[in-house]
Amino acid sequence: MKMRTILAAAAVLCLAAGCIKEEQGIVDAPAGGENEIFADAPKIMAELSEPETRTCIEAAADATGKLPMLWEESDAVGVFFADGSSNAKYVNISGKNPNASFGAAEQVSGSEIAYVYYPYDAANNGKAATALSGNVPAEQAMDGSIHGDYKWGELKAQVEEGYKFKFHNMFSLVRFNINAEGTVLAGETLESVTLTVTRNGAAVPVTGEFTFDATDRSYELGTTSNELKTVWNQALSGTLSSFASVFPEIESGDQLTFVLETTNYKATLTVTSKANFASETYYTFPLTLSKLSGLTIVKKVSGTFKAATMNVDGLPEKVRFIINITINEGAPGSDGTKTISSYIANSQFDFVGCSEDFNYHSELASAMSGYTWGTPNNETIPSSVSSLSVHIDTDGLSFATRNETCSFSNEYIETFTTSAGGLTSGANTNVDKGFRHYVVTMKDGAEIDVIITHMNTYGNDERKDAQHAQLTQIATYINKISAANKRPIIFMGDTNCRYTRHDFQTYFWGKLNSNVTWTDPWVKFHRGGTYPTSGKSLMIRANYKGDTDNDIVCSDDQRGEVVDKIIYFNVEGASIMIDALESYNDVDNYTASTEEASYTNVVAEDAEGNILEDQDISYTRYIGYSDHFPVVAKFSYTGTIPMN
Repeated sequence: MKMRTILAAAAVLCLAAGCIKEEQGIVDAPAGGENEIFADAPKIMAELSEPETRTCIEAAADATGKLPMLWEESDAVGVFFADGSSNAKYVNISGKNPNASFGAAEQVSGSEIAYVYYPYDAANNGKAATALSGNVPAEQAMDGSIHGDYKWGELKAQVEEGYKFKFHNMFSLVRFNINAEGTVLAGETLESVTLTVTRNGAAVPVTGEFTFDATDRSYELGTTSNELKTVWNQALSGTLSSFASVFPEIESGDQLTFVLETTNYKATLTVTSKANFASETYYTFPLTLSKLSGLTIVKKVSGTFKAATMNVDGLPEKVRFIINITINEGAPGSDGTKTISSYIANSQFDFVGCSEDFNYHSELASAMSGYTWGTPNNETIPSSVSSLSVHIDTDGLSFATRNETCSFSNEYIETFTTSAGGLTSGANTNVDKGFRHYVVTMKDGAEIDVIITHMNTYGNDERKDAQHAQLTQIATYINKISAANKRPIIFMGDTNCRYTRHDFQTYFWGKLNSNVTWTDPWVKFHRGGTYPTSGKSLMIRANYKGDTDNDIVCSDDQRGEVVDKIIYFNVEGASIMIDALESYNDVDNYTASTEEASYTNVVAEDAEGNILEDQDISYTRYIGYSDHFPVVAKFSYTGTIPMN
C-alpha cells in the first residue's frame, strides 16, 4: 500500500485533537446516605501517564478541568472531498501527538478536502458524508483504547502544507475510578463493570448503532442498548482507572446501576444522576467501594451435584394376609438392602430420596457412614396382617445428603389429601403417602429446594383421579415455595405416573405459576425434548414383560419411561439457576441377576423413535436389587448468594 507523504500538500491533514472537559462524579461518601452525581474536581490520572491508546488522553487535566486528547500512531480518519469522492483513508504519520499530520493510505483522486471524521470505517465506503454509520459498542475492553469515540472534524484553515481541522468528540466519555480496598473484592480480578441506565423504568440508550452527518456532526440513534459493559481482567489493587464512550442521552434523575463482577463476587450500586450528559464532556465515577452506601455484594457460586431417586422395596420379604395370600416374594430383605446401601455409598450421590423405606432402614444406612439422614420412619410393616383396613403411621420416605458435599435443613412432611386403593389395590390408604421438602445447601452456600414423594398407584379411574389430585397438590406446593424462596426446585420420587397415561398438562404443568419453568431430564436427553402423549406405555427393555395390549418395548433402557422421575424447576428472578447435565436409569450398576427373554408380535420403538409393529424380540432381562431401577441425574448450578 502506497502512503502519500507530507510533501503532497493536498493529501495531508494537520489535525488538532482538541480537549474534553470533566463535569461530574459520584460522591465517595454521600451525605445523608443517598448516592448522587455532583460536580467533581479534576483528578490526576497517574495510571494513564504512559497511555497505549488508539486515541489517547494526557496524564492530567489542566486547570480548567479539561483533558487534552492525543492522537495515536495507529489512528486513521475518513476523508470526503468537495468533488464528491468519499471516505478516503488517511493515517497518522507523525506519531503520538496532540497535533498530528495524516497522509493518504493509498492513491486518492479527490480535489479539495471538505469533511473529515474519526474513526475511519471501510463500511462507510460509497456512502454520502451526510449518511454515515457508526457503533458505540455495548461491550468495551478497558485495554487502554477508547472504543466508540467518534469525532467530527471542523475545518479551520487551508495552508500550504494541507488542511487544518480541529476535532470535536461527538459523544460523552465516562471514567471509572475503582478502588476495592477494605472490601472482600480487594485483590480479586475485576472481570467487568456494567452500567445500566433507566428513566422511570424505561431504557435510556447509551450504546449501539447510529447514523451521523460528517458535515455538521448531527446524528440519529438506531438499534441501541441501555447497557455499557466494560471488560477489565485486572487485579483490584489500588485504584483502577479507564475511559469508555456513551451517548450523551443521560439526564438528571435517571437511575444509574453499576454491577462490578470479579472472579468470586458481584457488587451492585444504584444512584441517581443529577446531570444532563453532554458531548465533549467526561463524567467521573469514583467507585471507592468501602465508602459507598447502598452497595450490595454477593458471592458468585457454581458447581455440580448428582441426585438419585430409588424405590428400595423395604417391605418384609413375605406379607401374609388374613385371606392366606402371600405377596412381595423376592423383595431385597435385609441382605439385599445392605447391598443397596453399598450401591448408594459407592455411587457417591450427593443426595438421594428413597421410597418404601419401611422395615430395613438400618440396613439401608449401614454402608452410608458419610451421609446424614432425615427423619426416620416410626413404624414398620408387619409380616402378618389381620385386617384389610390396617393403617401404618408412616410415609415410607427417607432422604440423605452426602456430608462431604452438602447438607439439608427445614424438613417438611405433608400427607396427600386424596388417596384411593386399599390393601389389595396398592395399599395407598394403608400408609400416609405424601411428600417431603428439604432445603439442600451445597458447600459453597448455594441452596436448592428438594421434594421427594411416593404417589398413589395406578389402576382404575378412582386411583387415576387420586394421582391427578396429588400432582395438583404438589404443583400448589411448588408455587408456594417458589414464590417464598425463589430457589430452584427438584421434584423426584416414585410417582407411579407416566406421560402416556396421565394428564400432566392439566393437573401439573398447567397449575404452575407463569414464572416457573420445568424440565424432565429424561425427556431432554433421551426423548429429544418432546414429552410423550397418551398411548401405550414406553417400557425400558430390561423390564419389559410382554404386555402387547398396553406396552411398547423400547430399543434400550434409556428411551423407555419409568414411573420414578426427577423433574427440575427454575424460578424467574432467582439468584441460583440449575441445569441437568445427564440423566439415566441405572440398570448397569443395579443389576442383581439376569434372565433371557423373547416375545413375538410385539410393538417396539427403535433408537430413532420409529414405532414398529409385529416385532419378534429376544434380549437379556435385568433384575434389579429392588423392583425399581434408580433414576439418576447430574446437575450444574450457577448464581449468587448474599454476603453476611
